[in-house]
Amino acid sequence: MINSRIVARSLTNACSLAVVSAFFAVPALSAPEGTLVVAVNQEPQDLAAQGAYKEINATGLRNVMETLIAVDPQTGGLIPVLATAWERVDGNTLRFTIREGVTFHDGSPMTAEAVATSINWVWSPENAFTIQEYAGPGTITASAIDESTVEVTSDKADPLLEFRMTLGGISSAEQLANSPEKHFDTPVGTGPYKFVEWARGQYWTAAVNDSWWGLEADDAYGTTKPDFAELRFVFRSEDATRAAMVQSGEAQIAMFPSAAECERAGEDEGYSCVTGPSTTYLYGRLDHSLHADPILADPRIREAVFLSLDIEGIAGLYGMASVPQGQLGARGTIGFNDNVGPYEYDPERAMELLSAAEADGHDLSGLSIEVVGRDTTPRIKPIVEAIGAMLGSVGIGSEIRVQTPQEFNPRVRIAGYANEPGRQMMQVHVKQNPSGDYGLLLLSNYACPNIDDPTGPSRSSVYCDPEFDGELSEAMASFGDERDRSMQELVKYVHDRHLIVPLALLDRGYLVKDGIDFVFGTDHRIQAVYVNRSE
Repeated sequence: MINSRIVARSLTNACSLAVVSAFFAVPALSAPEGTLVVAVNQEPQDLAAQGAYKEINATGLRNVMETLIAVDPQTGGLIPVLATAWERVDGNTLRFTIREGVTFHDGSPMTAEAVATSINWVWSPENAFTIQEYAGPGTITASAIDESTVEVTSDKADPLLEFRMTLGGISSAEQLANSPEKHFDTPVGTGPYKFVEWARGQYWTAAVNDSWWGLEADDAYGTTKPDFAELRFVFRSEDATRAAMVQSGEAQIAMFPSAAECERAGEDEGYSCVTGPSTTYLYGRLDHSLHADPILADPRIREAVFLSLDIEGIAGLYGMASVPQGQLGARGTIGFNDNVGPYEYDPERAMELLSAAEADGHDLSGLSIEVVGRDTTPRIKPIVEAIGAMLGSVGIGSEIRVQTPQEFNPRVRIAGYANEPGRQMMQVHVKQNPSGDYGLLLLSNYACPNIDDPTGPSRSSVYCDPEFDGELSEAMASFGDERDRSMQELVKYVHDRHLIVPLALLDRGYLVKDGIDFVFGTDHRIQAVYVNRSE
């Protein structure tokens, strides 16, 4: 028997939770029974197949919706799921061998044609799903070559095409053809659990799939067969409420507790806090002059904003986080630049820059930056309040606002910019970089968006520089050492222009009831085949 409290302590200095967890995983020996209850920090925006990439916004969806291939939480390598094999045909194309004998939860067969249909649906520029923020330099399409082979192609060379195929779920082609509107709230996949119910504002549930292909396959992913008869994901935005659910036994797992709650778990009996590194950052994106008040085009004002921020203090306020090295990626990411460091905290220099800008004719009396965050981001209110106070200490006005996802999300996409011309805003929220490559983040955050087209991968960009876009386009099509060098140069370029300030590199934690073993990787998926009872 392995107690989760012991596990948590053994992982304190581990570089990867998943590798250590693999040591103690115990296979299920009996029929699934009972309910695994997970207290999650927000309700899904939808349960569409495209949302399988969202570790936070669609928590638990991977139990219902499977991908062709996946990132193994134990090794970080790619593993087969609905594809049993794959190969690179060229820089643009991947060829997948589809697993035989798999059926969707609606009873329809998972054929090569069905897989191609789902991929085309998920990655369609016309559908403009949010997964486009992880799209590459080209348009992704798929076609069935024969009954068991699918080719996935980007119309531009794409070194990260394999990674992109770990993101989107494969959905029933029959549902897409006959009831496409149900795709968003009634997912039909192939996973170990079948969707049952979404009680809006409360929870969503799934029941074990007795016909799951993984029950018989030797290469099924996970550390156990399904150990629970039902899954229930309960929506609770308050940190304390999620913690209380585990403390009382109402839930076995609670997502993303505060640092104080993790510390308390080490003192209380019955549950533990298990933590591990992630690819997620807290950051602040400062509107650029393409969509914002022209005063923010002055590089002195932008630098002054960044110099006013005590990043170390903000990371400490978040808890379970470290100070990032001035870029949205950890060492080891393709394009990581060792010559780029954290933004300096120098309020005196900030005031000097503001005085120089004012001397040149800028009227700073109207400079008031809206610091806005999403209420589902842990500890967001004290963080935006602290940023507002730091801005005020150097003479920059601020307005503090915390909004629901329904209010916040449209404002940070290009369609929202057109509704608020001339705004002064810093968006404070979290972003993943699960690819291990800077290409995705540079494209989604810094490439010039088309304000008349809200569907592209740069829909949330706060910047526009045609010279940068040209260099990024070349870098995105490159491979190997050339790609690494090109990305490093671009990372330095945007860093020096004070566009986005990385505020914290986040660890992720979970409160876990004793008697439950939970294996996860840096992408922090909650999948029941990696959760089992140890008692």
